Amino acid sequence: MKKALSFILAAAMALGFASCGKEENKEEINVPIFEAKTVKYRTAKAELSEISERYVAEGSYGLPYSESVMFQASGQVDQVYVDGEKLVKKGELLCTLFSDDLETRIEEKEVYLNQAKKTLNTLLANYDGGSAFEIEQARVEVDIQQLEYDRLLKEKDLYNVYAPCDGTFRLSSQFRGGLQRYTWVNKGQRLGTATDNSETFLVCNIFDKPLNNVQFGTKVELTQGATKASGIVTDILENGNGEYKTFVYVIRPEENNGLMDVGNVKIDCSFNVYSRQDVVVVPSKAIKKVGDRTFVNLLIDGVKIDQDVETGIVDGDMTEITGGLSGGEELILN
Repeated sequence: MKKALSFILAAAMALGFASCGKEENKEEINVPIFEAKTVKYRTAKAELSEISERYVAEGSYGLPYSESVMFQASGQVDQVYVDGEKLVKKGELLCTLFSDDLETRIEEKEVYLNQAKKTLNTLLANYDGGSAFEIEQARVEVDIQQLEYDRLLKEKDLYNVYAPCDGTFRLSSQFRGGLQRYTWVNKGQRLGTATDNSETFLVCNIFDKPLNNVQFGTKVELTQGATKASGIVTDILENGNGEYKTFVYVIRPEENNGLMDVGNVKIDCSFNVYSRQDVVVVPSKAIKKVGDRTFVNLLIDGVKIDQDVETGIVDGDMTEITGGLSGGEELILN
């Protein structure tokens, strides 16, 4: 009996030791821990610097000024002095319309004017002191007849079409076959276009939209190869209509500029709108836009933090920050 009891007690102890061994082994199991890789950012500093708003475009010498030549009255063509394309002088007669009825009225008015003048001269020659009132009345009549005569002459001039400038005149495409005598034309109809060749200008053609803040007097830096010069914007012309517009910036270079008027050699024109000094400047790629929000990502103690900003001048790949940064911040680019 004692032997059986001892056996059972030994077995129980053995099971107890086995159980403790399992618990100890369970506590010693090592679970692998995976650490995230450190995020590496490409960064840049927000710097205090100078920034300029500028635009760069190609320019060349040309003749930017042209003018449409219109008929000032309706009627039938009498004489045509241009055919296709022609070099003309300012005031040169290009075309005339028939004005027979008007010429008849002018001749009649000339008769009345001469009669009024003759009456006045007779009164002046026989002045005896008692005809002062008659002389004054005659003077008034002469003035009235002269005004009406001059008005008719001015009206007749509307039947003539003149060249508005020295240059090249080109007949309108609707008259490519030539403008024939007796052809009926209407007031406001275009006879052709005159290009002013009295002076050559440096011009830049900008398509679709005008340059922001570029105005009369804006300074322009000019570069042609190794030659550098300066100039100013003297005129801005708008050609075309609707979606297809061209804005022509006319530039007057400084005297003795060294630039060559060569058709195949372009001139780089840098329009300097204005510049600011000691402002916060950041790479444009650091600026994010989501909806109406504009912000940058800052790296502070290894942590990425969003910061709302306000922007100003954009100069190439750099942008002015007018609010939100004070300079020296580290910006995340990627």
